[in-house]
Amino acid sequence: MGLRTPNNESQIRELAELVRQEGEDLLGGEVLTVDQTIGLDLQSKIDERTQAIAAAVAETAKKSNEAAMSAVERLARWMRDGTTVRVLGAGRARLAAAIPANRLAHGGANVFLQDTMIPMPHSVRGGGIIAASASGSTEAVLTVMRSARMQAPNIEIIGIANHRATEFAQLSHIFIGICCPMRPRLSALADIEEYVISEVLDALVVAAGQACGYDERAWRLGHENLGATGPYDARKIATDLYFTT
Repeated sequence: MGLRTPNNESQIRELAELVRQEGEDLLGGEVLTVDQTIGLDLQSKIDERTQAIAAAVAETAKKSNEAAMSAVERLARWMRDGTTVRVLGAGRARLAAAIPANRLAHGGANVFLQDTMIPMPHSVRGGGIIAASASGSTEAVLTVMRSARMQAPNIEIIGIANHRATEFAQLSHIFIGICCPMRPRLSALADIEEYVISEVLDALVVAAGQACGYDERAWRLGHENLGATGPYDARKIATDLYFTT
């Protein structure tokens, strides 16, 4: 009953060739296949997409420079104090925020992600929130932010979302507005904004680590060393120290 029998494959190829030939007759020329069409300018589209992401990151950092500096100070304090930090996001925005959240945990903060198997701690513990949304209108994120402002005003919120997201900005103690000066041809939904979330937040966490005086050894000691974690365990640290001293 499998579909990919030799006979079926042969029939499919014959049908595809018939469609191509008829297409040439109708259009008066050669009809490109999907693979050929994509391949014609894929590289230029990827280059354009990369430039768009870089431009958005740079513009966001420029427009939110003061907020970014405040965020670095706050993140550094959370890392030094082992503060409870809740990372809010939904869908791809949460995935984007998870990368810098991972590094924030390496830096010493006690990090939890929204709607995962490990629940976020009770608000009585205070701490901080990093709220991420490409649009700034994600209701699941806004609901938690509203609750935090009403029930636990001592919880500090760093928010990153579209620069036009008025309520999101108002609910944040520190707000970083995402600006996208160009939209590339190779783009889907809010993908550029999501890369900005990841890159900007991760840069701020690295800057916070530098403010704390973290060097390569400090980051490695903060990294997990059980399981498939790459070259970051104690033995690797010892080896590197031996060869660099």
